[in-house]
Amino acid sequence: MKVKVGIEGITMDSAHYTLSSYADSQIHGHTYIINVEVEGEVNEKSGFVVDFNLLKKMVREVIQEWDHKLIIPKVDLDKSRFEGPFRVDYKVIDAPFPTAEYIGIEIAKDIYLKLNKKYRILLKIYEGKDSYAIIEYP
Repeated sequence: MKVKVGIEGITMDSAHYTLSSYADSQIHGHTYIINVEVEGEVNEKSGFVVDFNLLKKMVREVIQEWDHKLIIPKVDLDKSRFEGPFRVDYKVIDAPFPTAEYIGIEIAKDIYLKLNKKYRILLKIYEGKDSYAIIEYP
């Protein structure tokens, strides 16, 4: 029997721009809220699909790679220059736009790989408080 277990409320703060939307083409930031469900079989020896503590640790490790970063599509990286008395850390995304949809797909894929491709991942990513995308991976 398949069972879903999940964690909610993991946050990250990142900046991006979306050239496909004039209103969002300026660099701006969001607090993203991420909820993750993992679907699989209950392990009879442990009683878990995935131990919540392990799941939280793995998701936080994945999110740390995105937190406080400027998310840039790979195709724009060579065209982008930022200088000043500040640090700029990038998260390069292999997608045409750094939208919530593509960011969520990449995060879900990273979690899937971190969990050794053993579980189906359902990820809900909020861009702010009231806009979200839901990703089922794979």
